Amino acid sequence: MVLTPQGKIARYYYGIQYPSRDLRLGLVEASEGKIGSPVDHVLLLCLHYDPATGKYTPEIMNIVRLTGAGTLAILAIIVGRAWYRDRRKRRMIPATNG
Repeated sequence: MVLTPQGKIARYYYGIQYPSRDLRLGLVEASEGKIGSPVDHVLLLCLHYDPATGKYTPEIMNIVRLTGAGTLAILAIIVGRAWYRDRRKRRMIPATNG
């Protein structure tokens, strides 16, 4: 069992052997963010505890959201750079009256 600082049961692991990753994530989750590395906190965004299996499984919607946000950020950078280059080119070309 993994307890919160208030003494409530946060996770209950079945069996005798526990995967080290699951135990570490359970401790991070139960501590309400007070322990664990930043990698553990990011990992908790991508994994969800499944009480039926007693393990952490991928949280696909959060993975899709994170991937989508990354894609949008990359597209924004590409479009922003193209817009900036185009704007700079227009300033360099003298206007012709004709």
